[in-house]
Amino acid sequence: MKQILVFAITLAVMSCNDKKDVGNTAEAKASVPANMYGFTPAYSASFVMDSSANSETILSLWNDWKTGDLSKARGHFADSISMFMADGSMMVGPTDTILKGMQAYRNTFKNMEVVVDAIFAVKSTDKNENWVTAWGTEIQTSMEGKTDTLSLQETWRFNKAGKVDMMMQAMRKGMIPPPPVK
Repeated sequence: MKQILVFAITLAVMSCNDKKDVGNTAEAKASVPANMYGFTPAYSASFVMDSSANSETILSLWNDWKTGDLSKARGHFADSISMFMADGSMMVGPTDTILKGMQAYRNTFKNMEVVVDAIFAVKSTDKNENWVTAWGTEIQTSMEGKTDTLSLQETWRFNKAGKVDMMMQAMRKGMIPPPPVK
């Protein structure tokens, strides 16, 4: 769990690079030194902003989760997927099997409200991988009427065919985060 959170935060921090031309990601290189403050990122330190197309895919998947109909989501996934959930569980295997299980879990809720706080797409230039990170809030209502609020951070990886093949999730239960201080 901590490794997923550290990776997601590192991904977010490394993606913030206002000195690069985000319109030409194929030629852009991140300016983060390989060894920064005594740390060498294990995955990558070379991220640039990417096009919004993959962000739109994740927003569509979040909407499918909100409405409770995951049947439309299948086309966005590779044939197999790895999902690392905030509770420490993971699902790895054929997408059809995993989506069936996700649909069964989603069906245990009477209502689902979703708020997207931020979403951004990045590309790892040294790994040639595309990622999207989404921050948001999920307000779940069980069939018994109990409401739970979750603050989520999800990091999604896209394969070379533009399909999701991995998702990592971090979560905090409780209140909706306050708005930024002005």
